[in-house]
Amino acid sequence: MSNASAKANAHRHAHADDFLSQINALKQAEANAQSIIEEAKKKAAQIEAEAREKAVQIAAKASEKSVEAKNEALAKARQETDEQVGKIIGEAKRQAEKIRSKSLSQKDAELLAQKIL
Repeated sequence: MSNASAKANAHRHAHADDFLSQINALKQAEANAQSIIEEAKKKAAQIEAEAREKAVQIAAKASEKSVEAKNEALAKARQETDEQVGKIIGEAKRQAEKIRSKSLSQKDAELLAQKIL
């Protein structure tokens, strides 16, 4: 084998080694990228699950607050109604006392008795 031929073979061999080295580096980069993608997907799924859980908690708390607000409004309305009823009953009692305290004149009593009998 001539010197030129040996140099050509050595050059081809070096070129093939570089090519294989580049292919191996590319495969390693793809594997690393795939690993990073998988890790990102896992993290995204975890974040999504946490967000759903948080949304459920927020909805439950909002529902609870809504029930509390409704109950407070009902209690306030019930209290106001009770106060109004108490005022009306008090006024009715005062009116009844007024009517009871009035006496009928003898003439009015006789007229009433005649109408009843």
